[in-house]
Amino acid sequence: MLALIALVIAAFIALMIAGAVLHFLFSPWILVAIAIVAWIKFRPRRSHR
Repeated sequence: MLALIALVIAAFIALMIAGAVLHFLFSPWILVAIAIVAWIKFRPRRSHR
């Protein structure tokens, strides 16, 4: 019985951590920051003549 309760608590904690990580990864502000950095890094440069 004690092992079952420990397993349920461990699964609940793992689910909370996974939820927090997914929320952070797919946060709109994080995606906007990644897009800005990618645009600055890979934007087309004008050729110097």
